[in-house]
Amino acid sequence: MILTCPKCSTRYLTKDEAIGPNGRTVRCAKCETTWFVSEDEASSDVNSVDPDALALADNQRDPIVEIGADDKPLTHDTKTSPDKTASMSAAMAGAHVSLRDKVDAEKLNRRRRVIFWIWAVPMGLLFIAAILGFLFKQDIVNRLPEAASVYKGLGITVKEAGLEIENPIAKTALIDGDTVLVVNSAVKNLSSQTQDLPLVELTLRNGSDEPLVQWYVELEQTKLGGKDRLEFATQYPNPPIDMVKLTYKFAK
Repeated sequence: MILTCPKCSTRYLTKDEAIGPNGRTVRCAKCETTWFVSEDEASSDVNSVDPDALALADNQRDPIVEIGADDKPLTHDTKTSPDKTASMSAAMAGAHVSLRDKVDAEKLNRRRRVIFWIWAVPMGLLFIAAILGFLFKQDIVNRLPEAASVYKGLGITVKEAGLEIENPIAKTALIDGDTVLVVNSAVKNLSSQTQDLPLVELTLRNGSDEPLVQWYVELEQTKLGGKDRLEFATQYPNPPIDMVKLTYKFAK
């Protein structure tokens, strides 16, 4: 049978035996209005309902909803299809993966930059130190004589005293009837600082590299300015006839 709420007009489909021959008080589930329904009223409600409307009811207590002219039925187009839902889910998952890959790439790039600078800064400092060490090698050895062995290990010859004797030129000559060995050379200051000038030691040697005679030359100056050069000349009378070569060095 069909029951209609007198207040909100909501209609309900219920079983005939739910009312009974003596009638029954019922309550609207929508507006909670209560009213008494007799057996005769329930029968009249059944007779007044369109059979097509009863076909819409599939549960004993579900309300029967009338469809008006302005209402639009719910169609499949207004819902999201399974294929479209799957496509949207795939798109969202793809966007998430893309964002995660982008973040990971940025982290990797930052890590690479940090590692680059960790190596680049010390290597740059070492490169600059190597250039300065080469340019000012003589000054460094003058202050730290033990550094000469380090340069020597690198294949760079540095004078420990910062001074250098140019290769002497030796010639024999007759002076007042005597044979004299005349030696011409020069001393160079390789550093940029003023250096004390020691004595120059000259030695004549034979073919077996044995020393024959040795003498010392005292230079005209006791100091030599940075990058300066001082020429000197010396003579040795009656040199040994078996002399072969002349060696030279600063006297200690």
